[in-house]
Amino acid sequence: MNKCFKVLTLLLALAMLLCCAGCSDSDSDDPYAGIPDSTEGKDVTRSLGADNVFSLNCNTEYSFNPLIATNRSNQLVCSLVYENMVEVDTNFEAIPNVLTEWSCSEDGKSWTFKIGEGHTFHDGTPVTGQDLGYSLNMAVNSDRYRGRFSSFQGAGYDDENFYVTLGIGDTQFVKLLNIPIIKSGDMNEARPMGSGPYTYNADYTALVAYEGYAGYDTLPVDTVYLKEYSSAESIISAFDDGIIDVVTNDPSSYTNLGYARTSEIRSYPTTNFHYIQFNHESALGRYETIRMAMNYAFDREYFAEELLHGNGVGSSVAMYPTCAAYPQTYADSLNYNLDACKSILENAGLKDYDGDGWLEFMSAGEDASLKLIVCSDSSAKTGVCQRFAEDMAGIGLKIDVQGLTWDDYMTALEEGEFDMYYGEVKLRNNFDLTELLDPDDELNYSRSSDTIFLGYLEDYLAASEATRSSMYQTFYEHVASRGLLISIGFEHQEIIVHRGMIRGLNANVGNPLYDFQNWEIILDEDNTEQGEGE
Repeated sequence: MNKCFKVLTLLLALAMLLCCAGCSDSDSDDPYAGIPDSTEGKDVTRSLGADNVFSLNCNTEYSFNPLIATNRSNQLVCSLVYENMVEVDTNFEAIPNVLTEWSCSEDGKSWTFKIGEGHTFHDGTPVTGQDLGYSLNMAVNSDRYRGRFSSFQGAGYDDENFYVTLGIGDTQFVKLLNIPIIKSGDMNEARPMGSGPYTYNADYTALVAYEGYAGYDTLPVDTVYLKEYSSAESIISAFDDGIIDVVTNDPSSYTNLGYARTSEIRSYPTTNFHYIQFNHESALGRYETIRMAMNYAFDREYFAEELLHGNGVGSSVAMYPTCAAYPQTYADSLNYNLDACKSILENAGLKDYDGDGWLEFMSAGEDASLKLIVCSDSSAKTGVCQRFAEDMAGIGLKIDVQGLTWDDYMTALEEGEFDMYYGEVKLRNNFDLTELLDPDDELNYSRSSDTIFLGYLEDYLAASEATRSSMYQTFYEHVASRGLLISIGFEHQEIIVHRGMIRGLNANVGNPLYDFQNWEIILDEDNTEQGEGE
């Protein structure tokens, strides 16, 4: 049944924006640097694991400490060696794991977590509250996780419970704890002691099933072999030849990789958020009504379906649409509507006073124009901006889209040489927007002086489950009415495996290999057992 297919051409979109224009815990140690502009396709002949073993890629030039690892291949390996405190499902709800139960004070500042029984490190010692407290403290001070724990004040423990104190109430704090656990004192180890389903063999060339793991009896393979490929071309070739068996992919990034049609691709949601902000000190950006009108100016379905090829979701508010607290009716009221946009602009004094087909501000004279900057390294982002400019031209408003290199983009942001900018950031799992809206935060380039939002945001974070949606809507009504931020939507990520090889994929937020012990791995069409190693 062998068939030959061509590897899809390596898709290059160049660097994804970081922080205000990219993900704060994205892969900063980039294994794809220096890749060629194009890659010639190669024939593939297998859909299952060609070497009859299950293998993951890794990169020994980068860290294997799960609290600081930024290389995506190494993060996959770490997800089998370490357990997360909790998991987070695709609706952004916490799933019990090492922490099995939790409760918080009414104000959301004091948390109590029950530590599950039967979790042991690979040396046989139990996972304790001391290890949890140590891991959280190390995460709070790590570049990878620091941003999500700005309200953390301290942690304590006893034999059965783990306690956390926050400076600002957050009844959703548990959703931030999908972070790995390492043994107390191991932070400076190259490979800290973990408690996950697999542990390293003696020479670190493979992961072997850990007999002390609660799900040991159902693990799909006894050994996970570790291969090493660093360039995009070599990773594609190794995957398509069946030498490595699972990869992850960011479809909107320049690391977006093309694989053979024998691949099976599953997408899962992320908090990678795309948005627009104004310069509140620019000629037109300082007008609240003009900013507010732009809530209706962006075709978010075009962003999700055309530019991200279905690997994303449009959202007119800054919360993922499947969340229980998502204010659906209110969000629908902000949907793409060029007539509403034009009407608001006209009420703000933008009209075609001289009959030339273009809007002027307040009176006949110079045509109104907005300068929109975007990092040109992302085709998805530039596509959104170009579509926006075309739509605005249709109602008479000139948009000057300037695609800039990363360095020029950052310079323009810092110097205020823009009316609007397109950004991307990795939000926390509770959809806290503090850093994007706080006038004093380095991620906010809008030059807004608004601090009223903080009261509404803190009310939302501290809200009970019953009032959370209404509190979020109140908060976001302030954001939208002031034009503090225009939401575009969220990206999805992909986990890619060989067609017909793996059953039971259940990727969740932050853990593509979630529930690995319940996977079924078929290594050969005629053999479902783990083969011998090379």
